[in-house]
Amino acid sequence: MRSCLHSIYRPACFIFFLLLLLGSIGATSALAQTSPTAALPRTLTGKVTTIAGAPLAGATVLVRGDQRDNTAITNKEGMFLLTTRQAQPVLIVNCAGYEENQADVPQTGDAVVSLAPIDKYKRQLRKQGKKAYKEWNGKGKSH
Repeated sequence: MRSCLHSIYRPACFIFFLLLLLGSIGATSALAQTSPTAALPRTLTGKVTTIAGAPLAGATVLVRGDQRDNTAITNKEGMFLLTTRQAQPVLIVNCAGYEENQADVPQTGDAVVSLAPIDKYKRQLRKQGKKAYKEWNGKGKSH
């Protein structure tokens, strides 16, 4: 009786260990495929200008889709520096008084992004400020 039970369980154990071995090999190769070489940090540098070509200080630059807080503010020459792990990063650039712009980052060299001014920005800002004050003061429309 013992030899009969032993012969029944033996093929089952062999198949179990074979499946376990194949599963671990598959998991290892899948893990190796999910770690691309583009995961290395990449430093992005560039310049933000007006459409006239003047440097734009104080513009906010961020990488679209980055999961972490990854923003930069341009200096007085309009220059910025960011680090990302994306293979093909896209920059989102905005500045008060200017239209937001998006730009692909070149593989080599600095990214240059130009922003166009918003027409009648002061009037728009004043209108938004009044609306915000009314909402804050409780005199605005209730939602």
